[in-house]
Amino acid sequence: MRFISRGVAIVVIAALSACASQGTKPGADKPKLDDLAGVPRVDPPDALKDPKHDNLNAVLWSQTSAEYRALAAQAFNQAARTLVIAKADPSFSALPEAEQGKLVADAPLAIITDIDETVLDSSAFNADLIQNPINPAQDPVNAHRQFDQRWNDWVAQREAIAMPGAVAFLKQADADGVTVFYITNRKDPEKRETCNNLTQVGLPLKDCATQVLTRNLTEANPKDKGARRKIVAAKYRVVLVLGDNLGDFTDGVYTTTEVRAQLVEDHAGWWGERWIILPNPMYGSWEDAISNVQKDAVNHTFGAELERRRLLKGRSLRGVDWWANPPTIEEKAK
Repeated sequence: MRFISRGVAIVVIAALSACASQGTKPGADKPKLDDLAGVPRVDPPDALKDPKHDNLNAVLWSQTSAEYRALAAQAFNQAARTLVIAKADPSFSALPEAEQGKLVADAPLAIITDIDETVLDSSAFNADLIQNPINPAQDPVNAHRQFDQRWNDWVAQREAIAMPGAVAFLKQADADGVTVFYITNRKDPEKRETCNNLTQVGLPLKDCATQVLTRNLTEANPKDKGARRKIVAAKYRVVLVLGDNLGDFTDGVYTTTEVRAQLVEDHAGWWGERWIILPNPMYGSWEDAISNVQKDAVNHTFGAELERRRLLKGRSLRGVDWWANPPTIEEKAK
């Protein structure tokens, strides 16, 4: 399944049209945050309590917008330009010295890329979660297991399609002698079907065992990719890194939004030059930064964590109205 049903899209359009018909101007009579200090706390609108609405706009945008395709084309066009520069300069590396180590003369070249939402479009899985949501309220203990099982089943179906521009760019790089390594946080039992999906869509992959590096369960944070980048760098000069998540480029991203912003600032000259990032509004470590909880640590409270995450997302919005003073998590739990 590639797209959300047309009926869902029509509901969204109708809702937007209804809002417009009321004739209110954007921001009209909107109170400032300081004016809301004494306003009683209220629950969010019912629509925002429904998990299936959490990701609706994000998935629709990723699947249907021309802007998303344009950003993907822009990313791979820039990657192609960077590759030309990197190949001509033996001192060029897309990894910091702590990961690349000492550059070896005439070392073979490599590209490191993430998989989901970087070279494979897995948004259909997120669309399925909207149409057939997991209801943590009904079974909070098993909600996380349900999610994992549905993801495993979806991976086994090999239905992810190639990201726009990914196949052409990486096939050309491979033809030019650059080895492509896929560093993913998919788990090892999913590796065989992941490799099959990669080759099925035409992405270059000669050796699944060595070119696809799955989640490292020996790391303090299994999602960190630094140790796996070092494995590649031990034998190759890494000339480009591609991803959709800050953690595809550097470790230490499972922290606060402020620290994450500083990580981006600290590497300001790397973006678009050594690191190519693609958009992903559907999921990522940015969600964990808002709730400051990793999913892997809350297996038995996954349902409660979804509700907590939803409230904290609301509090993080800029230009808010009712979100300015939402119920506390403790109040919400009563």
